[in-house]
Amino acid sequence: MMRIAFDKTDITPSSPCHMAGYNRKEKSTGVLDPIEINTVAFEQHGELYLLGILDSIMVGREFCDQVRAQAAQRLGIPAEHITVSAIHTHSAPAFFKLTFEDTIVESELQAGAQTSMVESMVRAAGALQECTVTLEKAAIDGLYGNRNVKGGVEEKRVYLFTFFHKEGGRIGALFNISAHPTILNGSSFVLSADLLGHIRAKLQTILGCKVAITNGCCGDVSTRFYRKCAGMEELEYTANSVVEQFLEKKQPSPLSGQAVASRTFSMITHYDAATDPDWLAMTREQEAQPDSSPMKEFFLARQELKRSFGAYDLELIAQLRLFGNLLVVILPGDILSGFGLQIKNAFPELEVVILGYSNTYCNYFVPREEYGKYFETYNSRLAKGEADRFINEVITQARNLVETAQKEGRA
Repeated sequence: MMRIAFDKTDITPSSPCHMAGYNRKEKSTGVLDPIEINTVAFEQHGELYLLGILDSIMVGREFCDQVRAQAAQRLGIPAEHITVSAIHTHSAPAFFKLTFEDTIVESELQAGAQTSMVESMVRAAGALQECTVTLEKAAIDGLYGNRNVKGGVEEKRVYLFTFFHKEGGRIGALFNISAHPTILNGSSFVLSADLLGHIRAKLQTILGCKVAITNGCCGDVSTRFYRKCAGMEELEYTANSVVEQFLEKKQPSPLSGQAVASRTFSMITHYDAATDPDWLAMTREQEAQPDSSPMKEFFLARQELKRSFGAYDLELIAQLRLFGNLLVVILPGDILSGFGLQIKNAFPELEVVILGYSNTYCNYFVPREEYGKYFETYNSRLAKGEADRFINEVITQARNLVETAQKEGRA
């Protein structure tokens, strides 16, 4: 038996606050749309899983650990069954400090969000209803794509899971897209969930039920080459167009099997910008560029910042969920789309949906072949090849999870 519940909480600040993204120092001047926590509780064969999604640019490790621990204790479930995620809007309150920015954190708002997310999870777990589910998906054209090379490697598939009462009415829906929600740029000081929030609101109106939304592998995917206008006008245009394209092009995809299996694992990676030969070579290359070079000043400033971190270890966390022929891969940062496609192509027999920005924030995961070419490397905390090593381990762990489920006759 499958059961589902959705919980939605408005946590929009009642007064101006600092915002995360673009290194802004000024406080917000208004609200364009609500800042929300959306929780999805899913139960099958007595196994309960929770997904809490915050309208934020990121989620911090300590925040996620505390939410999972508190919710797990209150509900009597393993903390590994709980996921805390963000949609990566750059126009939400500064709940957390970005590694490469001087973000002024709103500590009281962070504490409030933590409490609200735990309570949201408890409410959702107490409101489970028997359901059936459908999956529809489509590829979006001409609205967003690879932001470094137009038409380059990109993930433009979107997914909609709709959950129905046994009698037929909708209980709620979960939408997954891989696109940077950065239409509102650093000159905007209104609080907003940006592109993902506007898509969510439009789908709620159309479907007549609560809708949650997640972001996937969008590390190098944005609207950069496709914008028709700017600001709020562009936001409305793009959100409307994504929804219209999806509704026009969507195709059903069958979900089958009753397997429920999960796995959480992590990998420790070491980094020191002062001794990294690849980073030092990139620094020498930038120092040799003329002063008019557009990235020279930025890169050299970023080099000094990375050197100031000293040597450190970073824990990369992944969660894997197998529900029948659906594999959900949950990753901790800005995953470039090439990695997303690599994971999905490794499991052609399964539906694979990827959630980024989950359980901590580890910045950009850049494939070896793209390392050093574009902006994403400058905001990475991983040495060249380490992201590839992690993604390969994700695929290995996922394959082992699937094979174990098949051997045990649960697939």
